[in-house]
Amino acid sequence: MVLAPHADDETLGCAGVIQKYIRHGSPVRIVIASFTLSDSKRYRKEEKGYGIYSGKTRIIELKEAMSLLGVTDYHILYPDQTGKQLYDSRLDRIPRVELVSRLERHIEEFRPTVLYIPSITKHQDHEALHQAAMAAARPYFWNGTILVYETDGELAFQPNLYIPLTEEAMNLKMKTLEAYQTQIGSLRHPVHPDSLLHKAKFRGSQIFEEYAEAFQIIRLHG
Repeated sequence: MVLAPHADDETLGCAGVIQKYIRHGSPVRIVIASFTLSDSKRYRKEEKGYGIYSGKTRIIELKEAMSLLGVTDYHILYPDQTGKQLYDSRLDRIPRVELVSRLERHIEEFRPTVLYIPSITKHQDHEALHQAAMAAARPYFWNGTILVYETDGELAFQPNLYIPLTEEAMNLKMKTLEAYQTQIGSLRHPVHPDSLLHKAKFRGSQIFEEYAEAFQIIRLHG
């Protein structure tokens, strides 16, 4: 089960391993924390200002990305169905106990063996979901494997697990990211297919492979 603060984080950090699970017939559930159907702002450095994109467009992007990866089991914890931005970029305002409780319900229902959680970044949603996931995955409640994945803007990330990717898998990962057109930045932005490629090559070079995804092991259950 992959926990993603926003739709695209699962692709940035885990699209390669998701493909491996799907290819081997393992069930995969992706849980996206927040999603708004209203218009949202996104800063564009090249335009020196904020651009507007539609939440309805984001739904289309999400469906296309999941279809490309072959994932049919995906959920949104806090969908802003009213068209108001209640939770997007505001997960830190939700009482932690409530966020933990919602994650617990998914863990109880899906019963994963491995839980992928986002690293702590400069974005408040990433930190809130990371901390809530750590609480929900406490051994007394669920004692499976916990792996932290990287997205962008990490404040502290020390990988100790590397998963090599084939060229075919890397190409599909980049294509999946391209489905999120509203989120892609300029050429040097971390949310860009070229940046994704460079990161995968860097992680691959650390294990003498062409491409790889990197993870930090929190708990390994054999």
